[in-house]
Amino acid sequence: MSISFPAVLWALSLLAIPIIIHLFYFRRYKQVLFTNVRFLKELVEETAHRNKLKNLLILLARILAFAALILAFAQPFVNNHSLNTKRHRAISIFIDNSWSMNLNASEGSLFNKAKRAALDILNAFNDDDKFQIISHELSGRQSRMLTRQEAQAAIEEMQQSSAVNQLSKIIHRQEQTLEGLEGFEKEIFLISDFQNSILKDKIQYKDSTININLLPLKGAVEDNIAIDSAFILNPLIVTGQPCQVIYKLRNYGSATSEDLKLSYNIDGQDYPVAGIHLAAGRSLEDTISFNLKKSGVHKMILKIADYPVQFDDQYYLSFKSAEEVRVLLIYNKKPPLSLIQALQAIPYFRTTQQEAGSLDYQSFAKYKLIVLADLPSISSGFAGELGKAMSQGTNLFIFPAEQLNDAYSSLESTIRLPQLSEFTKQKKEVGSINYESGLFDDVFTSRKGNIILPFVLSSYSIKSHSFAELIMTFRDGSPYLVRTPVGNAYLYLCAASADPDINSLPRNAEIFIPLLFKASLSGTNASHNAYTLGRDLSIQQSTEDNVTLKDNTVRFKGPEEFITSVRLSPGLMDIDLYDQMKKAGIYDIYNQDALIGSAAFNEDRIESQMNFTDKSVLTQYFGDKAVITDPELVGNLSASIQDSKNQKSIWWYLILAGIVFLLVESLLIRYWKNN
Repeated sequence: MSISFPAVLWALSLLAIPIIIHLFYFRRYKQVLFTNVRFLKELVEETAHRNKLKNLLILLARILAFAALILAFAQPFVNNHSLNTKRHRAISIFIDNSWSMNLNASEGSLFNKAKRAALDILNAFNDDDKFQIISHELSGRQSRMLTRQEAQAAIEEMQQSSAVNQLSKIIHRQEQTLEGLEGFEKEIFLISDFQNSILKDKIQYKDSTININLLPLKGAVEDNIAIDSAFILNPLIVTGQPCQVIYKLRNYGSATSEDLKLSYNIDGQDYPVAGIHLAAGRSLEDTISFNLKKSGVHKMILKIADYPVQFDDQYYLSFKSAEEVRVLLIYNKKPPLSLIQALQAIPYFRTTQQEAGSLDYQSFAKYKLIVLADLPSISSGFAGELGKAMSQGTNLFIFPAEQLNDAYSSLESTIRLPQLSEFTKQKKEVGSINYESGLFDDVFTSRKGNIILPFVLSSYSIKSHSFAELIMTFRDGSPYLVRTPVGNAYLYLCAASADPDINSLPRNAEIFIPLLFKASLSGTNASHNAYTLGRDLSIQQSTEDNVTLKDNTVRFKGPEEFITSVRLSPGLMDIDLYDQMKKAGIYDIYNQDALIGSAAFNEDRIESQMNFTDKSVLTQYFGDKAVITDPELVGNLSASIQDSKNQKSIWWYLILAGIVFLLVESLLIRYWKNN
């Protein structure tokens, strides 16, 4: 027989106290005068002997009852040799190391409590058993089996992480590791707070013979307010032009925040935002607007003051601003002077002119706006390259040539160009502008002023798609200029040629210049201003022209530093992060000593809502496959596991014996009457 807590046996010495009291207890007798005491003396002696025997039996019952209780707290157990002769065991232990495990418990954080529970599980097994220690990170080194000493070191070294995975994925990884072990009894332990967010996917068990044990941990439930997300609205950020950041706050708690403090930091400079009222269970979207005074890489941090849950109180953004906007003008044989003059009148534009017969297709993606002026035809290869550029955020503005027939059919199939038909030589005047498009909302001081609208002498009829947006229309309501989303950009199609003798728009600076500028800045934001830890294992970064990388590696420098591989393509570089990114923040990207970009990484918000799964839902989720053990109700986890595996605990029998001895004492006192 062995004992789990031998130190408790010192309490057996306390049993000497009732014995001492019994030995030194003398009852005082009252003297009564009597004439003849011979027969009375015999009766008193007989009664004294019986009472002495009764008291000894009561004392013995009490001593045995207390001894049984003391031994029960020491938790003795008997080795079951028939079970010890069975084959060895392979045990996989999952420790939840996500940020939600940072909640306070009775003995520190839930994460530290989970590590102690994992060590107790190790102590319940033998040195010959094999162990897997796994966390949310699911790293390659967590897929191998360890000795008990190695597993203990892995538990002690484990740190909390930003990674969060579904339990179904974790159990699948555990089963994969255990399935290659022949001749082992296999078992899985899951130590977690079991947040609702990690139990969304259904579990598909691969091995029905593997036992699953759940150890749910409970901490103090806290209210939480999070910066749910943020993104930059501008597809292209130009120095000196307004930049807008849209952020979303969410109150996951049960209390309303009357004066939530929000601030943002740009390139090291802090800016406060007025206090925010955010009701319980509600979310709020708002906009921050600012101007950048210099071009280049910028770093932005949004912050709120919310306690005690803080992993989602910051949001990091990284972006570039440019001093100029690159524009490509493609023409047929003769440069269109009116278009060139309009483009050159915009101070932010750097315009490149190319004749349609000598194009550099590979350079299309580096331009923010491409203008096609009166091209008589477009080949399928040309259309394909335009489509690739638009997928990367290049906007396209088309002025069609006259008498096209089917010359633009390749564009219709490649980038969903609205069909041009019914060419007519007739003067038509533009009757209205769609101010809700966002292209002219800050151009005119008054929308009812005497604005000179364009007119044409010949034009096409545009059969716009349902997803096309009317920007300007003729007086008869037919389209003059339409906008269609394509990839990460917009396609602008005019119903008339760019020839100023046919179409007055190129000569109408009041409308045409802001239209070109806004068209170059439009589109969806193709660049990533922020990434999520644990989700984005590879990222893309835009590059400057003719960038060459030495040794095809880059170095990330920020909250931590590491080196990874990179693949270079025209205008882009693909960077593989694997599982090296562990900490949130903004990282500078270097190729050797040359700074080539930056990237922002944020904590996953999947655990921002502190909702936990109770026992009944866990039972329903796992079915009869799992055994749930509450560590709060188990005095010694190792002994409890040993009791159910290869050792037989006898503490229950000792408790029962103590109750029996106390019952015997009560019977002796009640039914053995003193004479």
